[in-house]
Amino acid sequence: MLRGCLFALFFWLAVAGGYWYWFDQIYDPPGSIIGAVCVGLITTLCLGSIMNARTALRDWSLATASRNGIRLEDGRLIAVGGTIHPVDQPLIAPFSGRECVICEYDIGRPGSQNRSQSGENPTPSDYAGFLMTPSAIHTPQGEVRLLGFPILEDIPDEVCHGFDAARNGFEFLTKTEFENRTGLKMVTIFSVFGELWSDDDGLVQKNMQLRNVQPEELFTRDLFEQLLQQKQNAEAHQDTDAEEPSRYQEGYPDQTFYQDETRESEELAEQEDDTVDEDFASDDLAFSYSSLPKMTEKRIDVGEPVCVIGKYNELRQGLLPAPGSTQPNRLIRGTLESLEKKSRSSLYSRLLGGLLVLIIVNAAAYGVTYLYQHSPDTIRHQRQEAIQAINQDDEAKLKALLHRGLDPNFKDQNGQTLLDHAREMHRDNMTNILRNAGARE
Repeated sequence: MLRGCLFALFFWLAVAGGYWYWFDQIYDPPGSIIGAVCVGLITTLCLGSIMNARTALRDWSLATASRNGIRLEDGRLIAVGGTIHPVDQPLIAPFSGRECVICEYDIGRPGSQNRSQSGENPTPSDYAGFLMTPSAIHTPQGEVRLLGFPILEDIPDEVCHGFDAARNGFEFLTKTEFENRTGLKMVTIFSVFGELWSDDDGLVQKNMQLRNVQPEELFTRDLFEQLLQQKQNAEAHQDTDAEEPSRYQEGYPDQTFYQDETRESEELAEQEDDTVDEDFASDDLAFSYSSLPKMTEKRIDVGEPVCVIGKYNELRQGLLPAPGSTQPNRLIRGTLESLEKKSRSSLYSRLLGGLLVLIIVNAAAYGVTYLYQHSPDTIRHQRQEAIQAINQDDEAKLKALLHRGLDPNFKDQNGQTLLDHAREMHRDNMTNILRNAGARE
């Protein structure tokens, strides 16, 4: 991943350098630099889109070959499709508590602003991890093991909230041993992915603490009180059994720490009416969610239909990237038919979109530079600057103007050329510069 990011950065700089060489012949700095950076970035993105179209074409062909019964050969890049199942026991997702085979999770302190409807939170992560249990994809060709943590493509993060998620999150943080990766540079964090991708037994337990934050700081007593009251209010509004709230005390993250909270919540439950004011419930919900830590999961549940693209290892009868490989397994949710359809659509949209934008941007850049270079105001300004440069004996300025297309043989309103001005001012150096640039006697 780090290698890919560095390659993209250097590629962008190279493209921007090419545009700067072009623009520098027309515009003065910093306009030439700003234009080169902007147009270079758009061009790089377009070229990246075209390169991604090549990947989509490959995915399309792999999915089609797999549907036609491709032979599993050692070291061959293949696509397999089917339902995914654990070899032994499934994972339990840390926040939602659902059974799954793969899970990426992330947790961090709540932001100063309310959470958006999409669940996005700009605050950095405090804990993060990658979990995977040995699993296999049930395909028409037989079972294919999934070895090495895959890249989960186009699988959105699921935001977990509420009392149950907070309880599960607190228990997970207090009972799990985390690698201390606080204060480490991004390069070190990127090295984690290389370890995950090349794992060869299908069992991944990578839990990392990224900041010096304790579970009690993320899940406070007041927060649990708010979430529990919210849950009880919702259940009372739905006319649930009166004894239902009493069972929640068994699920508290820490009985000794929250035992006072249990007694208080039971008293609140006894005092609840059968109906709840909806406006109050809405305000309480907003308050609780704004105070709740950001808890997200990216899961692959047991029995989900998935497609995995990777290199087949005949010895281990599974998909396993080579050690140090920059091409890890890729997992896409859905069937081979859906992968074909998605890849075909991606191929056309990326290829046509990238080419269209690339042509439009470069045509616009050429048109703008041509109009600027040949506009009367630009020509008049350059001629005035050239005469001023000769008067001030500014060789660098005169060379820059000639470099940007100034005609060395133009005549002013008195019919004099730049060469005439240089001779009148006895600027022999200027005379040589003009002659070298093509000025005629």
